[in-house]
Amino acid sequence: MDDALVAALRADGRMSVADLAKRVGASRSAVSARLEQLKADGSLNVVAAVHPEFLGLTAYAHLAIRTSGRSQATTDAIAALPAAAFVSAVSGEYQTVAELRLPDSPELYRTVADIRGLPEVEQVNTLVYVDVVKGLFMPGRPLPPWLRLDDRDLAIMLRLQADGRESFARTAEHVGLSPSATRTRVRYLVEQDVIRIAPVLSRARPDAGLVCGIGLNVRGAGDSVTAALAAREDTEFLARTIGRFDVVATIAAQSARDLDRTLEEISGRPDVVTAETWVHLRIAKERYEWPLPTAEELAGR
Repeated sequence: MDDALVAALRADGRMSVADLAKRVGASRSAVSARLEQLKADGSLNVVAAVHPEFLGLTAYAHLAIRTSGRSQATTDAIAALPAAAFVSAVSGEYQTVAELRLPDSPELYRTVADIRGLPEVEQVNTLVYVDVVKGLFMPGRPLPPWLRLDDRDLAIMLRLQADGRESFARTAEHVGLSPSATRTRVRYLVEQDVIRIAPVLSRARPDAGLVCGIGLNVRGAGDSVTAALAAREDTEFLARTIGRFDVVATIAAQSARDLDRTLEEISGRPDVVTAETWVHLRIAKERYEWPLPTAEELAGR
């Protein structure tokens, strides 16, 4: 049931309990109880992530950090940075990987410089994202230029960042609208890609399996391998990059055997020149909520 629920929520994070029950072939009461249990023990949360362009974030980078020994202090220090969206201790040549999101390239450079200055850091290898091909909370298109939102929309987005499945009635109470007007606004925000509502799974749960990063150097533009990776259900994240890799991906697997088979398939492709992998050992930060602009800031754009 859990796998089916997650798959359904990835398709529609606000799918009703009745529709979820039909999708997974269980009773409404069983589905409702299971959702509450997963939320209560921290295994599953459904949240709304806001379009990075709306947040003023335009510079993205993947960092691989080598330290003098395995340094939890370094990993935790990077996780404490506001610009860090994802930070993990990993196996392999580097000890920590991180994803940064910042307003522009100068701020990205300054943040990377700050990380290089941490006491135990020996090297920072930076990849700049050209585009994100696949990511649960990454937009598939830019925001429409005519988009206009007000303070009520911002209030709704703030509520959904904390709980993407909060009822329209409860959200309406907090934002000063009727439930029907709130429903209309939420639908508009989702349809315009201002927010994406989807499940977040805890990596600490017993059945979490393995999560592996893979960096590829490809022949030519690499369109074929990128399309193949994007089509895989076990590909959680995929980006084209500039730096020591042409493509970076995150692959999930239930076992080491499954992961080995997947990596053999990917690295054995004729359009893949080299492949480097690392296993995520401890995810220190996985962030989906960001401070929203004010209504005044929106009006000034």
